[in-house]
Amino acid sequence: MLPLGFSWGAFLVYVFALMFMTVGGIWGLVESRHPAFLIPILMGLFYFYLCWEAVVEGDDEQGPPPPPSKSQG
Repeated sequence: MLPLGFSWGAFLVYVFALMFMTVGGIWGLVESRHPAFLIPILMGLFYFYLCWEAVVEGDDEQGPPPPPSKSQG
């Protein structure tokens, strides 16, 4: 599988979009008092959780890289 690099710019844009969706849902819920605005709030929180798992929790499974092998010569 092709390893992908990490991009802080893409991560920050993604987090901003999640915050925009979640805060917009809260604002819509407060202004309209209609429960349909719970959907963007819950979606934003769910995708933020997935983002958190991918960035923070994902590195623990791989462990540290193996030390370079020394040649006997």
